[in-house]
Amino acid sequence: MNPSEKPLVIEAAITPLRRGAPIKEVAENIHEGKECLAAGAGIVHHHHDFRKDREGAIQEMIDIEAAILEAYPHALLYGDYIRGTAIWEKNAHLQPMQDAGVLRMLALDPGLTLFGRMDENGLPSDSVTGGATFAEAHSVVEFARKHDKPVSVGVYEPGNLRWIRAYAQAGMFPKGSIIKLYFAGPYSMGFDKVRAVNFGLDPTPASLDVYLSMIEGVDMPFIVSCQGGVLLETPLARYALERGGHLRVGI
Repeated sequence: MNPSEKPLVIEAAITPLRRGAPIKEVAENIHEGKECLAAGAGIVHHHHDFRKDREGAIQEMIDIEAAILEAYPHALLYGDYIRGTAIWEKNAHLQPMQDAGVLRMLALDPGLTLFGRMDENGLPSDSVTGGATFAEAHSVVEFARKHDKPVSVGVYEPGNLRWIRAYAQAGMFPKGSIIKLYFAGPYSMGFDKVRAVNFGLDPTPASLDVYLSMIEGVDMPFIVSCQGGVLLETPLARYALERGGHLRVGI
């Protein structure tokens, strides 16, 4: 089969979190998730109200996913991390969601990434750090293997693929896991069209070629995403399809 003729999986990222913007209510998240699945998405990534305490955040995530799965029981859903410092504080929702029967997929960003913040002179003099150490990432993979849940493995920097390649070659990822290649747009995440100096590679065909060269022979599907930009306004979207990939759209 020609790569461009393979079935396409679309992931819809909903629930924008932008400074100063209202946070969507549970009912809005449920409605938008169902609308995306009705339009053809197979995966939905959603956020929750980060102002809530741990118990409240976990219950909100369970409520959102339970309602969506009632209408679309075969959909793959996964939420964001919750507030915390250590990896299992951020992932404190996973076991309760498994116990509630709604855990379908989990996110993992192996390796640490700097996200730049611009100062008054337009320089990235400030930053926040995201991701997980390799030891933390290993513990998440072990949890996913224990419960046989697929992992959406996020790649912000090329070096992340070396870790993924090692785990994939060792057969460590549960069936259905996917490599999520993040490319950086011009804007800062969490803000409304505020310029930033972002992570990783630009959303271009040449950048995708670099990434794919690093995972040649790895038997896992890949999906492309543009954070801080609009994927469908870049040449990457069509080229990813031509290379047999999948698309993550939305926020």
